[in-house]
Amino acid sequence: MSKSRVLFTDRKAEPYYNMLDKLEHVLKELGLPQTIEKGDKVMIKTHFGQWGNTNYIRPAYVRKVVEFVRAAGGDPFVAESCGLGYGDGGPYGGRTTAPEYITMAALNGFSEGTLSAPIIMADGYWGTDTLDVVVDGEFIKKVDVASAVLDCDRVIVLSHAKGHLHGGIAGSLKNLGIGLVGKRGKAAMHTTGEIKVDPAKCRGPECSKCLDVCPVRCITMDEKAEIDSGRCISCVHCSSICDRIDARAISVHWRPDYDQAPRFVENALGVVKSIGAEKFYYVNLAIDISDKCDCWNVGAALLVHDIGIFGSRDPVAVDQACFDAVNDAEPNPESTVAEAKRGMDKFAIAHSLKNPKTGELQHLAEIQLAHAEKMGLGSRDYELVTLTKNPPNSNRT
Repeated sequence: MSKSRVLFTDRKAEPYYNMLDKLEHVLKELGLPQTIEKGDKVMIKTHFGQWGNTNYIRPAYVRKVVEFVRAAGGDPFVAESCGLGYGDGGPYGGRTTAPEYITMAALNGFSEGTLSAPIIMADGYWGTDTLDVVVDGEFIKKVDVASAVLDCDRVIVLSHAKGHLHGGIAGSLKNLGIGLVGKRGKAAMHTTGEIKVDPAKCRGPECSKCLDVCPVRCITMDEKAEIDSGRCISCVHCSSICDRIDARAISVHWRPDYDQAPRFVENALGVVKSIGAEKFYYVNLAIDISDKCDCWNVGAALLVHDIGIFGSRDPVAVDQACFDAVNDAEPNPESTVAEAKRGMDKFAIAHSLKNPKTGELQHLAEIQLAHAEKMGLGSRDYELVTLTKNPPNSNRT
């Protein structure tokens, strides 16, 4: 497989070549002005952050992409998808239904007014508005792709490059494989699908709260709650609401950390397959880099200094380039990776997860990226093209 082209512009901004200008430069070099046709429906897929997290992408970056697409003749909209569980984030932190998440997004600065484009939840009110796409994965055979993807002429995947407790690195692949699938796809990564009711703890008809929050209405109540496992999508709504009232009658079996990344990689394969790889563009913002995903309700301390912006048509290559750059950067002396030497896997060190069988440190980013290449999503071998104000120059890695 030939090397994939990855564009890069560093964090050194100037008054007339600031970070928004640099983002526009990356979009131009990706060829978007030449490929967007008048009236094209263009999704800008991003993440709005959890309430309490302050490291998420700033709305100004998203608005810059919106303005760029509109100037090129496209019809842009900004999209996200619902999270697992039900109302887990408290009064301002819910990400599990469309109204919850859009309300919280506005608190974090994302609205139609600030972005100059509509905001939609790509998988609908409950996170179940999806279409199944068959894939030949090792773990996943059918991906519930968010339905909004299917109507797109182009998808710009605008990701915040940072750590992820279950995947090592969270970048474009995570934004595809978790961010553009429905709740069944998220559950396939996080859980084994075993949702069980303990009759001894269930409060029966006098409670029945789980019935109202089940998006597929697969729970019935006689003397105790019963779940139709054949229809259940493992969205964890029932377990979440049961925990909130402190009954804790419904249990969920969560997957071990090392077992999750290959599954969201195969989800990503289904998303790309749904409309074709040629319609996707990937931009990773390697700034405000902590070991925590933006779905955490805390803005964790940064591991390294801001690095810059990466762009590619290859999601594997762009994530690999970010991963290499983070590992090559000097660590923040006050971070959890302060003693890490250049080239070490900083996310693995920060997460400190051990393989239960061997006791060795788990390199989850390596697992994720290797599996993505194996599944044919792209190449880990890349050519890094550094952009400047002048014509770009090439540096091979």
